[in-house]
Amino acid sequence: MNQELITLKQHLQETCKSLVKEKITALQNNLKGFQDAANEETKSSAGDKYETGRAMMHLEKEKVAHALNEVLKQKKVLDQLGVKAQEEGSLGSLIETDKGYFFLSASLGKVAVDGLQIMCLSPVAPLGKAFLGTKKDDLITFNTVSYTIYAIA
Repeated sequence: MNQELITLKQHLQETCKSLVKEKITALQNNLKGFQDAANEETKSSAGDKYETGRAMMHLEKEKVAHALNEVLKQKKVLDQLGVKAQEEGSLGSLIETDKGYFFLSASLGKVAVDGLQIMCLSPVAPLGKAFLGTKKDDLITFNTVSYTIYAIA
């Protein structure tokens, strides 16, 4: 197995975990801000305006709480991944193709690691599913785009 690819996978996992940790902190701070604002706000004489503002704040708080829940799920997936070499595309695989690198993990989009742009996607995403079970030298086609697999770690 290509040791460079394993090392890249380790750096990628560390970077992904760090990104998710930053997102969690930011979202938790955002939720705390909503709570602090709600605690400080008192009912004004413009009752309807107060209620509308409070309802809007509640909706925003729910959106942030939902986003936090999703990021916590991503963290859980990343925490479960190992760095062991893999022979075929599965959860935790780093796949090198002629179109770039793909990391089957959490849906984080493009992540820059060691001077490379690596697409982090969920194995339940359509393209992620297409990579499941693939092996070195396989050719897959997704949305009329062909990918030749050079290596899997």
